[in-house]
Amino acid sequence: MLFTLSLLAGGAVAAGTYLFTKKKQASPGQSTTAAAITGAGTVGVTYAVGAVLSVAFWPLLVLGSAAAGGYYYAKRKSMKALPVGRS
Repeated sequence: MLFTLSLLAGGAVAAGTYLFTKKKQASPGQSTTAAAITGAGTVGVTYAVGAVLSVAFWPLLVLGSAAAGGYYYAKRKSMKALPVGRS
């Protein structure tokens, strides 16, 4: 999933770079080279940032959810003692 997202972002940036350089009347070789470099760079950066965020984000999400659930449960429940049972 993350790699697919990286490829989509890299392809979009490469296409945009190619169109921009062609609009500035660069040669086909220069346009292709610029598009390849920026596209590959975007794939690498997007993948690296996504990997770092996923590693850092999931433990925080799990621990934060457990803490928030415990807080909600503690506040929601009345802390009254149970009534005396029948013998």
